[in-house]
Amino acid sequence: MSNIFLTKKCNLKCPYCFADEFVNKANEEITLENFNKALDFFKASRVNHVGLIGGEPTLHSHFKEIIDILNKDNMINSYTIYTNGLEIDKYMEDILNEKAGMLVNCNPPYDIGTARYKNLKENIAVLTEKKKDKFTLGINLYSKDMDYSYIFDLLKITGHHHVRFSTALPNIAKEKTHNILDSFKEMKPLIFGFFADCLKNEIVPNNDCNSFPDCIYTPEDKKLLLNLSVLANKYNMGIGTLGTCHTCSPVIDILPDLMAVRCFGLSTYMKKSITEFKNLENLNLYFYNKIDLFARLSYVNKECEDCKMRLLDKCGVCFTYKIHNIDNLKEVVSTSCKEAQVN
Repeated sequence: MSNIFLTKKCNLKCPYCFADEFVNKANEEITLENFNKALDFFKASRVNHVGLIGGEPTLHSHFKEIIDILNKDNMINSYTIYTNGLEIDKYMEDILNEKAGMLVNCNPPYDIGTARYKNLKENIAVLTEKKKDKFTLGINLYSKDMDYSYIFDLLKITGHHHVRFSTALPNIAKEKTHNILDSFKEMKPLIFGFFADCLKNEIVPNNDCNSFPDCIYTPEDKKLLLNLSVLANKYNMGIGTLGTCHTCSPVIDILPDLMAVRCFGLSTYMKKSITEFKNLENLNLYFYNKIDLFARLSYVNKECEDCKMRLLDKCGVCFTYKIHNIDNLKEVVSTSCKEAQVN
């Protein structure tokens, strides 16, 4: 997956926001010139699918023109709009194109207010009528006492048997003193309660990022995950990274100024301009050598050092939580190389 970051503007202030360091801090948005440059960069590597992210991408002042560019580009087979769904009704005719897909991230009514939630439900109903098989609902589980029941009400509108979910945990600023495994354990009752309710409602949950590490599962947990896998098979669906440790690959996000980051979770770490690279393969290789290679050797806590899954390169913990260890490991490697040269 490769994404283009359209705008820093957003019409919500989510308590879990992954991009809080720059969303709504400025009104910066990508120019149409830079959008085309970013698109050309991806197409040079034969990428035929792109994601549109933000902020809230539908707030871009030329969103209609951007959609028109994608709809008319013969080298782009499909694109995904990552949206909160509140403004999508303004562009309904534009996104009826077969290329257009959407992930509608659904926030609870107690966060966005009754009026906005009503608008969200109305937009989801229209999408269901016009593009049922081209959009997915998503939810971010961010508080151990969160009421997530609303997502099942929305899923009843769509008739879908799948939902994308993500677990929002502390950001990297806290990582130096925070044990991230404690956060996973703290959120586990909520997550597995959500899984149980998904099973009851015949909904397949797909975790696209930040999977739980295998070490915190009990035999009972694994039984529930197995039952969800059976449900997924019933509806001919995969179950994403759910229930398995998973090491990801770079997911390139291009920012409005054409600086690229390895992924959204690492949006403040080691940015590089796409103008320094011939194509996406070279950029991916750069991030792999500078981040992934060290992250795969790192661990988040001392207790993870001898973990079998980590040693098999199957640790599912997000690289975001390894940044400080990555920097330490780089320093060790650099020192060792200098000492070897001296000797």
